[in-house]
Amino acid sequence: MIDVSDICSGIKRGEDVTEAVAKLEPKLKRFCENRNNNVFMNEETLCDEDALYEVSPSVKTYWNTVYATYQNPKDKYQALLRFVNARERCLGVSHIKSVHILKECGWTAADIMAAYIHNRVKTSRLLLSPDVAEEAAKEDWDTALQLLEGKNYDIFFPFYHKSYQMCRQFEWIDFIYCYMGYNDKTFLMKSHKSKRLCKYCGEILEKLARTSIGADNLPKINECPDFSVFQNIVLKQKRLMHSAAGQKLRNGNSQNGYYVMSFHFIDEQMGCGAALCFEALNKSPDYGDTSAKSKGVYFYRFNALYLSDYIPESRWQAAEDMPEEFVKKAYRAFSMAAGLDGGR
Repeated sequence: MIDVSDICSGIKRGEDVTEAVAKLEPKLKRFCENRNNNVFMNEETLCDEDALYEVSPSVKTYWNTVYATYQNPKDKYQALLRFVNARERCLGVSHIKSVHILKECGWTAADIMAAYIHNRVKTSRLLLSPDVAEEAAKEDWDTALQLLEGKNYDIFFPFYHKSYQMCRQFEWIDFIYCYMGYNDKTFLMKSHKSKRLCKYCGEILEKLARTSIGADNLPKINECPDFSVFQNIVLKQKRLMHSAAGQKLRNGNSQNGYYVMSFHFIDEQMGCGAALCFEALNKSPDYGDTSAKSKGVYFYRFNALYLSDYIPESRWQAAEDMPEEFVKKAYRAFSMAAGLDGGR
């Protein structure tokens, strides 16, 4: 790995980094030539060098040509996840902008949707914004509907046995209806051969039928608690997990079998949510009392609840625009979970 932190800082400040990149270019070239052989033994490994796509010819050439070399669809999905997460970590670039680069390099809307499903269901520390999948679905609605109907999962996910494909279909059904707000309920109301699928469709219909009273007419908070106290603090695993369970906070992605990266305070009647997001922690305290840094608290609204560890900026709501009662309860809940005095 090459230390590119100073260059990334310069890029974020809007400085000309041409000279600094030129000095590193020989190293970047060697790195890119060898990276597939000695870097990605761990598919979760991020390469900060990818943040230099726009300024390094070697990094740009690598990504412009690597897509055609992937034989297994899984490699495409993991590469996408590494690229967007590395650039977000180093430059603060949105997943949407990074995915637009990859689309110019060969990734398709179908790849992006499959990568999102893959990431939601597998055990991973990496995240992908739901907005990325939504944009891809709107671009290739035919494939989005095929995935809804359970078609071509053996093509997109050949590395899983067919008996494990239904959980991926369930994830996409939830996403299409509850995050994207797809209105045509024909698929949900069909008499499917699979009893599991029929049951799940029924659960989604029930979720969609729950109507919130809405938050617009409820009193907004006058004196908002300082939610900045939840940024970059150390969260202890055992306290966080125990408190979240006691308060019945919701896990942002229960499909992730190993890690937890957010807990949500939810009021479905109001259609309001707040997420305390943090670095990945093991779900089981049996691994020892580890810790992780928090990222902050993010408020959002919803018509049908869709939980995610990644709250895209497009869905953020200011705490001052949320109902007073909800904001105060969320502050107390997260204070208790984090071990802060405000939870007393």
